[in-house]
Amino acid sequence: MDGLITGETDSRVGLSVIDNTDVEHLVEIGFDGELLGHDTDGHPNSPSKATKEETEHIHQTQRFTRWHVYRERGYETLPRRENPDCILAALLAVATLPESTFDEQFGDLEAQIQSHYDGSTVETPLTGVDLDGAIVYEKDLYLSPDPTDVEPSVLAQFRDRFEGESDSQAVPSSDELPLDTHESLAFELEAVSEMHHLAYDGLQLDQSAYGDRPLDREPDGTVELMPFDPDEIDSFHHYVVSHLAYQIRDYFVLSGLTPPKPFRAPGWGTFEAFMKQRYYPQYENYWDATASIDSWEPVP
Repeated sequence: MDGLITGETDSRVGLSVIDNTDVEHLVEIGFDGELLGHDTDGHPNSPSKATKEETEHIHQTQRFTRWHVYRERGYETLPRRENPDCILAALLAVATLPESTFDEQFGDLEAQIQSHYDGSTVETPLTGVDLDGAIVYEKDLYLSPDPTDVEPSVLAQFRDRFEGESDSQAVPSSDELPLDTHESLAFELEAVSEMHHLAYDGLQLDQSAYGDRPLDREPDGTVELMPFDPDEIDSFHHYVVSHLAYQIRDYFVLSGLTPPKPFRAPGWGTFEAFMKQRYYPQYENYWDATASIDSWEPVP
């Protein structure tokens, strides 16, 4: 993917984007990320006339456009829960939590996931849903200071420090993060929401029950987990930290970009990426921690 900003007014940015099939797209978006125009002669604009691959190239271009404008102009053109800088700041905040504090903030989420496997009753405000189906549990994360105010960006500073290839984990463990010498990467969890319960039918949200959101602003990140067997992991704390790293990987992959080296590892990221990786030929099964990934390069 390659993008060139071709113009800017007091309310929108225009770009020429070349996708991974060498097709040009002319895109306009508002400073808030609203798509205001998208034209291309290389793929059908009507979903009824496009293949799954062509439709996904359209979506990749739009995600890339939001990232490119945010990076080049600083406008908040993508939701914070999809912004790699914000997700990484959330990861750093969660990684450095003392275990007792982590348990206070995320123990309910761990217990909810365990209830699917320990023989107890699964308690959920959702009604009539298949408890073995696509159920996602979420908690919103609010950070201090604002991750978008950091210069150089959170991701740029992290990549400068940790650019090695991933091995067993996508990021260093908390005791390997030298945040005492990188004060601009020291983030704290200002608040954590109550747990949200969501049930999906394919990619469509079928039913939801949202817990209390403690602050009247957009969260800086969201933990979103499907039930899994807790016996498969050693530490729920590390699992959540790695999950946030895989979200960063997923955003780049779904934008048609190669993920930065520290985030090239398989494991559970976002539900949207999970569905796309299962059913769209552009993607490998990055969500599967046991998968052997052939390449991290975008597939045309």
